[in-house]
Parts: sequence; structure tokens; C-alpha cells
Amino acid sequence: MKKSSKKKIAQKKEMHAWRLCPVGEHWVRTHPLTIPPSRKSPIGKLTTRKGHCACNPTGKDQLYPDEIQEMAEKNFSKVKDKPCPIDLGFDAGSEYDDLIAGWTKYWNEVLQPQVSLEPNIVKALIASESGFREEMLANKNNLNSARGLMQILNSTRKTLVMKKASLRIIL
Repeated sequence: MKKSSKKKIAQKKEMHAWRLCPVGEHWVRTHPLTIPPSRKSPIGKLTTRKGHCACNPTGKDQLYPDEIQEMAEKNFSKVKDKPCPIDLGFDAGSEYDDLIAGWTKYWNEVLQPQVSLEPNIVKALIASESGFREEMLANKNNLNSARGLMQILNSTRKTLVMKKASLRIIL
């Protein structure tokens, strides 16, 4: 067996079962594709390009938004270890239970921490940080203000994207 074949097999074994594409590739969702005019089709045509894996420009393991969305839609509702279904007194208090369950399971399996993320603690953190409001911005006059469900600073998000480019986390 060639060296490159062994490397591809090893990479596939390391990949989480929910991932759609092997290491070094990312998912591209189904989308319309315009085919330019040619001799065979003088006016060109519109077709549908089915979802597929494409090479990452960096060649590194990155999660792109389309793959994140697809992973969540296919897997998260099936996760059994969900946070408590109580809304904690917030209008959207149970709206994110599938996402919390899915991401805590995913990151626990990928990172294998000594102490696992607990869905109830993540839910309580979101409740205390943003009250389950995605658009939450701690200080509207400060562009670097904490934002989103988990109230991440914009500077922290930028640092994570730069330093963890080998495993991009969209925050």
C-alpha cells in the first residue's frame, strides 16, 4: 500500500462519525450552478450541484458553516443526553437544547477531556450570559463587546480563529 493511501486511511479513522468530509476537506452544500455557454449548450444552463466535499485551501481540519449546519441537522436531535427541558424562565430557554446536546457530545468525543462538558452546565451558562438571545451584545457602543449566546469577546473570537486555524470553531 502506498504511503499516501495509508495516510488517508489513518485520517479517516481519526475523523468523528458525524463529520461529512475527511481531514483537509470541507462540506459544500447543494447549490445552483450556472454552466457558461459552450458549443454543446450555446446559451449555457442552470443546474443543481449536489452537496460534496471540497479541499480546504489550508489543507487543515476545519469546520465550515455548511458542514456545521448539516452535522447539526442530521445528528443533534438524536442525542439522548440533553439538558433539562425546563426553560429556566426565559422565552427561548429550551430552544437550544438539541444544539447544546449535540455540541457537548461532539466536543467531548473529539477532545476527550478528563472532565466532560455537561449539557446542563452549558445551558445554565447560556442562560446567565445572554438569556438565550443570539443577538445579545453586552455593550452596543463597543465593537469588541461580548456577543452572542455565550458572550464571547470579538477579540477572543479573532484570536481563536487565528490560533486554532487547524480546527476552526465558528463562534
